[in-house]
Amino acid sequence: MGGSPVVAAGRTAEVLAYQPGQVLKLYREGMPRGMAEEEYQISLKVYNTGVTTPRPIRIVEHGTRFGVVYEQASGMTMLQAISVNPDMLHEEAARMARLHQELHARDIYGLPEQKAVLKNRIQHSPFLAEVEKERIIAYLLQLPEGSKLCHGDFHPDNIILGEQEWVIDWMTGTRGNPAGDVARTVVLIQMGTMPEGTPEEIVKQFARMREEIVKEYARHYIGSGSLSQEEVDAWRLPIAAARLTEWIPDAEKAGLLALVREALDGSVA
Repeated sequence: MGGSPVVAAGRTAEVLAYQPGQVLKLYREGMPRGMAEEEYQISLKVYNTGVTTPRPIRIVEHGTRFGVVYEQASGMTMLQAISVNPDMLHEEAARMARLHQELHARDIYGLPEQKAVLKNRIQHSPFLAEVEKERIIAYLLQLPEGSKLCHGDFHPDNIILGEQEWVIDWMTGTRGNPAGDVARTVVLIQMGTMPEGTPEEIVKQFARMREEIVKEYARHYIGSGSLSQEEVDAWRLPIAAARLTEWIPDAEKAGLLALVREALDGSVA
């Protein structure tokens, strides 16, 4: 397997070609086995609901690294499709909104609870003062509960378009409120940076397109009447604060921290 070609790569893992019809998502050195085990269990529960997502097959150990073997999803990511043909941006953003709504229509049980996950991350942020954490968590806890399937990392690079529309990468899947999941998507697209190794042209292209993607995605999702802009905006503060604990570049953390403190200064919490 040492010579297996890398299909995709992110900050926490890389995806390798494996056996015929299968890929291996292999966590990077130093990532604990528990992360692979949790992802496997979440992915299996999501797969069993009937969501079109690759079937998780088993957990594997490769030296000191751990991973999950999945059924291979054929096609190109939505981000690749838009990069190849920018004229498809509005159509794909509308598709992204539809796919997200379809996930949010499903009740789910047995997944981590959205608000508990956010609270834990906020508590462990090294960038926030204790008084800031207390204010944000108090604000988070008064937001509406939810029982719907939430992805937690829903963006164009986690949607594969082929003979089917696949939603991949469920390591952050939770049971919660769709408004929080939509807010997470908006924050990711507006402020997120591409993984190291992403071709420079795609990085520049995405930078040019990100605001238009958010605008069209939100227009279609919120335009459906299932959520209001106010409901989504209410989740931005805890979503941004929780993201500060993730493996992201310092520049992105600085932007998130500015967003958090602007909200706190504006007496949002």
